[in-house]
Amino acid sequence: MTMTTSRMGSHVARPIEQLVSEISALHSQFDATAAESEELGDAPQGLVDLMRQIRVPMIKAPIEAGGDRLLLADQCRYFTALSYSNATAAWTGFNHAGAAAAAGSRLSDEGIELLFGSDPSPFLAAVALPTGTFTRVDGGVLVNGTWNYASGVRHADWAMLTAIEASETPSVTLAVIRTADATVHGDWNVMALKGTGSVSITAKDVFVPTALTVDPMEPPKRGGAIYGLNYPVFVAGENLGFTFGACTRFIDELVVYARGKSRGFDGRLADRGAFQYELGRSSQQLRAVQAHALATLAEVDVAMENGGEFNARHEAGVTAMTAYCTETAVAAISRLMSFAGAGALFNTSPLQRCFRDAQGSAQHLVASNQSLDKYGAILLADA
Repeated sequence: MTMTTSRMGSHVARPIEQLVSEISALHSQFDATAAESEELGDAPQGLVDLMRQIRVPMIKAPIEAGGDRLLLADQCRYFTALSYSNATAAWTGFNHAGAAAAAGSRLSDEGIELLFGSDPSPFLAAVALPTGTFTRVDGGVLVNGTWNYASGVRHADWAMLTAIEASETPSVTLAVIRTADATVHGDWNVMALKGTGSVSITAKDVFVPTALTVDPMEPPKRGGAIYGLNYPVFVAGENLGFTFGACTRFIDELVVYARGKSRGFDGRLADRGAFQYELGRSSQQLRAVQAHALATLAEVDVAMENGGEFNARHEAGVTAMTAYCTETAVAAISRLMSFAGAGALFNTSPLQRCFRDAQGSAQHLVASNQSLDKYGAILLADA
C-alpha cells in the first residue's frame, strides 16, 4: 500500500487486491445493469453510481492527484475483473481512467485543482486521435471540431480532446472541456460494445483556459516514467483486460449453459466429446495468452520503475503482444460459439453479449494486427 502527500492530504493508494475485491463484492449489481446498458446505448445511472462508488476513473491516476497509480500488469488484472462483471463499466471505465491519468500526470497545479478540486473522481471521456483544431487566444485556446469514439461521454462531465493548432507551424494539445459546452451526438449504432455510448462530440469555439490544456510532448509532471509511455503501450493493459474479462465470462457462462443444453435428440452439449475437447483447448489458450500478457506488461513496469531501457523495439514487442493476445483470445471463444446453438442468439443470453463485446474489442486500434507486421519487420531487420 502506497501513501503520499497529495492535494487530498495523506492519500493512500488502494492495492490491486483491494480493488479487485471491491468489484467482486458488487458483481451482482454490476451484472444486473449489463442488459440495460445495451438497451440504452450508455451506462444507466445505477451503473455510473457503482463506478463512482469504487472510483473507477482514478485507478490509473497518479497518487499525487488522488489516484491509485496501477501499473500496466495490475491495470490488466483490474479491467479483467471489471469486464467480467460488466463490459460497459470496463470499456467506458478505462477511457475515464486513461483520461484522468493523462490529466493527473500532466496538468499544472491550477489545472489539477480545477478538475479534481471539487470532485475526487471526475468522469472524463477522451479521444486520442487529433481530429479537431485549436487556436491560441488570451488566457487559453479556442477548440473546434468533431471527435469520434468518445466512449462514456454521455455520462461524463468532462472530455479530454486532442487537437492540432490551426497555424503554419502546428502543435498538438490535449484540451479538457466541459461536456455541457459541447454537442454530444447519438451516432453509436453498432453490433458490439453497444452499452459504451462511444458517440461523437463536437466543439464549436469552446474556450479552454491554459490551465486545462496539456502539451503531450512535454514530460509528465507527476507519477513517474510510466506516464511518459506512448499511447499504444500505456493503454495495453486496460484493453487486454477488457478482452480477457469478456472471454473468461463467455467460457464460464458456456459451461453452465452446456450442462442443460441439448441440440435435437443428441443429448447434452456437455456430453459431446468434440465440445469437451474444444472447451479444454480454448480455456487453456485463454489462460496462456493471459500469462504471456501479464509477464510482458510486468517487464514494462519493472523498466519504468527502475529506470530501465524501453526503446522503440521494446514498444513494438508490447504492441505486437497486445494484438496477438487479443486475436488469440477472441479466436478461442469464436470456435466455441458454434456449439451453443440458437439459444445463444437471444438478447437475454449473456453468451451473445460477451461474444459480441469480445469481437468488438479486437477492432480497437491498439489491437490491430498491423502491429504484428511491424514486429515481424523488426525481427527480419535484426537477422
